[in-house]
Amino acid sequence: MAASLLSLPAAGAVAAENTATPSRVETIIVTGARGEARTAEDSPTPIDVLSSTAIGEANRGNLLDTLNTLLPSYNLPLETGDLNSMVRAGQLRGLDAGHTLVLVNGKRWHSTALLGAGGFGAAAPVDMALIPNRAIKRIEVLRDGAAAIYGSDAIAGVINIITDDSASGADLSYSDGQYYQGDGRNRVVKGGVGFALGDGGHLHLSTQYAHQDATNRTGPSRSTFLYYFPLDADGNEIVPAGNLGSNPTLPAGATPNPKEATRDNYAWKNRGIREFELTSVAADWSLPLGEAAEFYGFGLYSSRQARAPQNYRHPARDETVRAIYPDGYAPVERLDEDDYGAIVGLRGELANAWHWDLSSNYGRDQIDINLFNSVNPTYGLDSQTDFYIGQLRYTAWTNNLDLSRGFDVDWLAAPLQLSVGAEYRKEDYAVGAGDEQSYSYGGQPVLDGPRAGTPLGRGLGGAQALPGFSPADAVDASRHSESAYVGVSLNPTSAWLVDLAGRYEDYSDFGNEVTGRLSTRYDFTNAIALRATVSTGFQAPSLAATGYRRTTNGNYSTSHVLPPGSVEAIALGAKPLKPEKSTSYTLGTVLRPLPELSIALDLYRIDVRDRIAQSTSFRDDAYPGSGALVAAAGFGPEDSISYFINAADTQTKGAELTAEYRSDFGSYGRVLWSLAVNHNESKIENVAPTPGVLAAFNIPLFSTGSQNDLLYKSPKDKQVLGANWSLGAWRINLRETHYGAIQRWGRPSPVPTTGPYAGQAEIPYSIGDVWLTDIEVGWQVTERLSVSINANNAFNQRVVKLPEPLVPANMEYYYATGGPIDSSGGFYSASLKFQW
Repeated sequence: MAASLLSLPAAGAVAAENTATPSRVETIIVTGARGEARTAEDSPTPIDVLSSTAIGEANRGNLLDTLNTLLPSYNLPLETGDLNSMVRAGQLRGLDAGHTLVLVNGKRWHSTALLGAGGFGAAAPVDMALIPNRAIKRIEVLRDGAAAIYGSDAIAGVINIITDDSASGADLSYSDGQYYQGDGRNRVVKGGVGFALGDGGHLHLSTQYAHQDATNRTGPSRSTFLYYFPLDADGNEIVPAGNLGSNPTLPAGATPNPKEATRDNYAWKNRGIREFELTSVAADWSLPLGEAAEFYGFGLYSSRQARAPQNYRHPARDETVRAIYPDGYAPVERLDEDDYGAIVGLRGELANAWHWDLSSNYGRDQIDINLFNSVNPTYGLDSQTDFYIGQLRYTAWTNNLDLSRGFDVDWLAAPLQLSVGAEYRKEDYAVGAGDEQSYSYGGQPVLDGPRAGTPLGRGLGGAQALPGFSPADAVDASRHSESAYVGVSLNPTSAWLVDLAGRYEDYSDFGNEVTGRLSTRYDFTNAIALRATVSTGFQAPSLAATGYRRTTNGNYSTSHVLPPGSVEAIALGAKPLKPEKSTSYTLGTVLRPLPELSIALDLYRIDVRDRIAQSTSFRDDAYPGSGALVAAAGFGPEDSISYFINAADTQTKGAELTAEYRSDFGSYGRVLWSLAVNHNESKIENVAPTPGVLAAFNIPLFSTGSQNDLLYKSPKDKQVLGANWSLGAWRINLRETHYGAIQRWGRPSPVPTTGPYAGQAEIPYSIGDVWLTDIEVGWQVTERLSVSINANNAFNQRVVKLPEPLVPANMEYYYATGGPIDSSGGFYSASLKFQW
């Protein structure tokens, strides 16, 4: 299939690797079955193949945004908070980020060390933003359950990244752009070169550097919100009316502090795209060892530094040491990450029969977290202003032996394909403590102002915005698993294909799982085929979720996440985490009514039991009386507590439609028209029962708000329409993407008594339901030089603003977060590429 703007061929076919004009090609896929190779068009399961050209034409700076642009079944929530805004994650078919297995060259890739990446609280998925686009030859996306083939995590599907193995040629490109508002400049440099090794081998080296500047779309402060202490009739500073932290207002008879006249009304700068710098180098190689074997491998190293500004602490707050920050301060989190992975293996053929592959894959992600421009107010004048928060580290070592061969069977229309294999995997997860002041309580009271001498609670001990990991939070956990699988593929007739797979896995920390899969396809004619799959799957609880302990202080409160196996959590009703288990069904049809038209429609249902999520976060002001529980657990009575649970059973149903049509207008060029649609709905079938210790205080184990967060991260509908026109050296790509509405709810405080929201304790609002337009104009200047000009979100669409009662008291307005589009608006860029 041709390289479309969407690169979503209707029958699961592939976008062309070579793209001056759209044309039909057949690319062999390696995802979704072992044994004899197939094309995407012949697959019994829906598979999208994204070529390197389509990836480039998407004009996105990293792989996550590229997938979100090209795949209607993929959703990437934007503008999440804290560390999760710097390590992002997406979801396939509306399920959790951890429900999609990521492979590199068919081998399981290692996960991020950050739990909750992208706002998926219990997930530690692969961070695909660290895999550079330049190193990719193509991506195969299997939209179906495949745990019986690949093991844990493949509930929603599999993303298999095939790396560039070119044995010759070189290229260098540069892209530069910024947002319409004049900020958020993005610069990307990419390059690669290939060399021949031995007789038929190769070494391909690639590198990519990206620098993204931040955008800021935070609204201005309300004039009624005071930064400084107001003055009484005698000119003395006094405590403001209202809540000192969240809504300080002018008391009766007082006057504003003169400093208010010169304050920064945009002191909050934490809504928008985060600043980062990312450098990656990769190598793909193979070296023949005689006629029947080869040594192969892939290695990738990525280094990232990212920064995330946090909420401003105005000078009247108790959390401000005014002798250090007389005008308040806005902390900045910084993430320093080193990530590397390496695959090495031997593969070959025995006696022209058995194909064998022995491989070892090691990956490590290490994140060091720092905080700048902050303070621990309980140390007063002795407080640091910069803090080392701690280190997160995850490693995975995976070893595989895979065997396959064909057998001639008289009653079959083609040789029976048998595949067997075994895997051993070892995982390690560690959390290292930060600076002592980053987590400890210094005992100093408020030093000055009208509240001088007021004791500061223990909840304020630690660096503001992001307290450090304490020695009690430190983790050093490991586990191992062994698995074996068998797969059989057969053709009872020339038109009928049947795939069977089964897998047994045994984990050292929670026991064993058996999964199975049956896929079939029947081609009635060359123009009509039916396909179907039923499978079972599972996801093992991440090591991070089982041992994670964390304290955070937001703008106005302190929260604690407890490990489910801790003494405190058990006393509050926590139980050991169990694996999530799934059953998936897919039924589809593939149509080719005309030589230039291809259509595919797939219906699916995915049932997941024992979904892992974060429990209700409870504190006294939300659930009166629960402060006694929090205090009994050893924390401040106004703090909040939560832990990870097997929260609920869910059912997800959906439909996926893809279509492509090619038009040839002769001297006016050719156009590849494409359409891809996803409709997806989820519901909760059962919720875990609330333990008695929480029920006594009317605390639900898994609140309605938590349920909504589980269900409504992705839009129900997403459509992508494309037109790819080409004529000679020119091309124009037009893409229209529609994100359907996502229903959200917010709780106003206080409940409004007048206006359109009067009396509403929960206010619904909708994000999404927006069309985005992307345009690319490209010119092949010479055989070696090409240029392009791009506009993403050309008409400058932005996410909606919150209803007035939900806007924080400090803001004039506030953009909604966590939706399919953000508040940054339109982006334009130009790129230059040279090949030789």
